Amino acid sequence: MGRIPHRPGGPWTGILLAASVLGSCLQPAPAQTPVTIVLTPPSPVVGGGVSLAPQPPPQGFVSCSWYRSATTDETSRILTYFPPPNPIQQNGSAHTGRETAGPGCALNIAGLMLNDTGNYTVQIQIPTAATPVLSITVALRVYEKLAKPTVTLNQTQVPENGTLTLTCNTSPRADTVLWLQNGSYLTPNTRLELSSENRTLTVLNFTWGDTGTYQCEVGNPVNTNRSEPSTVTLAYGPESARIDPPGPVNLTLGSRLTLTCVAVSVPAPSYSWFLNGTKLPQTGSSFTFDLTTLNLGTYKCQAHNPVTGLTASAETEVLGE
Repeated sequence: MGRIPHRPGGPWTGILLAASVLGSCLQPAPAQTPVTIVLTPPSPVVGGGVSLAPQPPPQGFVSCSWYRSATTDETSRILTYFPPPNPIQQNGSAHTGRETAGPGCALNIAGLMLNDTGNYTVQIQIPTAATPVLSITVALRVYEKLAKPTVTLNQTQVPENGTLTLTCNTSPRADTVLWLQNGSYLTPNTRLELSSENRTLTVLNFTWGDTGTYQCEVGNPVNTNRSEPSTVTLAYGPESARIDPPGPVNLTLGSRLTLTCVAVSVPAPSYSWFLNGTKLPQTGSSFTFDLTTLNLGTYKCQAHNPVTGLTASAETEVLGE
């Protein structure tokens, strides 16, 4: 147990002991009401303040000492307070300049920081009580206001029966992490898996019903904050392709011709063109050329979806007169 500093001006231990003995001869010590420490506010925030106050306020105490730990050694003593009529605050080695004693043996801490989180112990000297030295420990947690989280996705276009993985990027001090799809909260099931602390959501066997917007919501007793929506679509196709105009195309030599490859696909497919089996440099969905004897023949387009891995092709015959 830590040593309680004396009030400046002379020792008082002998006086308290004598008073205690005399009081015990006259009448039994009154029963003590259980004392607890009440935090105000109950969920203190970084940068704010907090009061740790014994409740009910102790009566007849001659000193109280606050410690920044569950033990009461001198190195953890914040301050010792002697009440009126001559109130005195003696600062200890754990005093940071932000702590003051308040009425009723309260400890006030200003400019809270995250590292103020921890156990705090008060020792109250009440010579006339059944327990002359009352020791109470309370846990203080300092909260931070959570910033808006962000969501990281492994892909925004997921093939059918594929796997979508979303990660909620937030403070490690967030108490809760919830997930929403299209504004509704999600609950785990056989296809929705959550990591420990809910920071990663995995959607298995992705289907049309899994498309839409995803958000994560983080919270603690101080505030809640929600990420911006992240849109996820289903990747599909192409199942088929066609060339416009359909063949056979019969034009006069020297005419201008535009061929267009049409394929339904998400994401948009990449295109390859072939003339009589030889690959052409064109890579867009369409290209325009002047018809000559050199470019007559069978044209083929291939549409490839890099996400689904599907490829569809179509052919048309171009003839000249």
